[in-house]
Amino acid sequence: MRVDHMVDHFSTYIYQKRGFFYFSRRVPKEVQHCHSKQRIVLALNTRSRAKAVKYAQVICQRLDERWLPMRLDALGLGNVMANDVKSLPSPTLSEARQQYLQLKGVGKAKTFYQAAMRNVGVVVGVVGDKPITDYSTIDAGKVRNAMIFKGLAVLSVKRTFITIKAIINLAIAEHGLDIRNPFSSIFMPDTDI
Repeated sequence: MRVDHMVDHFSTYIYQKRGFFYFSRRVPKEVQHCHSKQRIVLALNTRSRAKAVKYAQVICQRLDERWLPMRLDALGLGNVMANDVKSLPSPTLSEARQQYLQLKGVGKAKTFYQAAMRNVGVVVGVVGDKPITDYSTIDAGKVRNAMIFKGLAVLSVKRTFITIKAIINLAIAEHGLDIRNPFSSIFMPDTDI
């Protein structure tokens, strides 16, 4: 009963146009100064109502996480609550991958999903599945070295890193994390060793 009520709640944020679903949510008054428009509208690129509701739930969660610190500032509670807000847990790499596939994987080929699953699996296999704020450039270097040691071509290593960087960059943006992507500036050999 409660689950149905939650689904109904998120369905209020979707509408259909020419067969496809869209997400639409009004920006709360106290955070409108941070947005150029009063309403957030996104194409969900799906004809499935069930998928659209699921996407709406994810988008609402991310918006609420982003708006909470702004709302606290508007109430004059920014400094009082800053430490609590900053301590919101960072997603693990596998959670970040799940979010990446939900938001960016709509309408993508099966290979898009396979690459994300495989490449995150490589990182987890070498340095573990940690909150993304806990990864360091040392971890990224270990992943690169392990892949080269296994005999993978540098081009394959670079492709793996492109996917990992995209997953982490999306999570950093969606969660409002103040970190640098540790997989961004790792040296790659020009040719195979």
